[in-house]
Amino acid sequence: MFRNITILLCFGLTCLSASPDPELKKIEKALQTVPPVKSQKVPQILVYSKASGFAHKSIPTGVKALRALAQKTGAFNPTFSQSVEDFSVENLKEFDGLIFNNCTRVEKAFVTQKQRSALLNFIRKGNGFVGFHGASDAGMPKWQEYTNMIGGCFDGHPWNAGGTWPFRVEDPGHALCKSFSAKTFRFSDEIYQYKGYDRKNLRVLISLDANKSGKSGKSPTQDYPVSWVKSYGKGRVFYSNFGHNKATWWTPFLLEHFLAGIRWSVGELDGLYDSLPQPPRL
Repeated sequence: MFRNITILLCFGLTCLSASPDPELKKIEKALQTVPPVKSQKVPQILVYSKASGFAHKSIPTGVKALRALAQKTGAFNPTFSQSVEDFSVENLKEFDGLIFNNCTRVEKAFVTQKQRSALLNFIRKGNGFVGFHGASDAGMPKWQEYTNMIGGCFDGHPWNAGGTWPFRVEDPGHALCKSFSAKTFRFSDEIYQYKGYDRKNLRVLISLDANKSGKSGKSPTQDYPVSWVKSYGKGRVFYSNFGHNKATWWTPFLLEHFLAGIRWSVGELDGLYDSLPQPPRL
């Protein structure tokens, strides 16, 4: 009799400790309408999530979302890492692409020329790179070539995480923009301005409509890109500034945008990466 009671109590504790992660529940709900992806060879992606500067609280949320996105769609197979030791030439041969999840100040982690060359040459030779939010808070002045690769370096955020900001879809016909139902939208996240950014070096997909934001930044032309694509050697680079707020990672249209960016970076989707002119201010 007592043994049965003990088993029942232990079962109850097990159920309690295994209660669903509330963030994961939101992510899984957001992914309900995202269909599986058919690929002849599932791309292998190394996901690096180590912050060497400011550590965003959304980093673990991003890991959950990327894992769930891969499991739900079958579009890629992620390997998660917080070690630069995984970025050796030999180890990178196992992968088709990289994701940098909010990993700030990577120049403090990739300290040797051997490590830096392994990373950049991997992309130059035709593999993919995806960066989210804090991945651009890195590079210059101590690692200029990283900034050249990703397309720009964090230079402040007058549009803070608590605000709701206006955005424009600059390239609505692009494969990475199909999840946006309108050419303009409003959303809450922390939005950067950049140094080392030049529009002619990349294709802006989503931008901040600074004139309607109520705040001013440093750009004399009010050019504040948010998501973009570019080439780097033979490789493809997708970057999105979205991802500071945890809620970004359970927003359906952004998860679809991220998925398309990942797939594009490894050549699973077609889409231009040549520059577009800045749209007129309205």
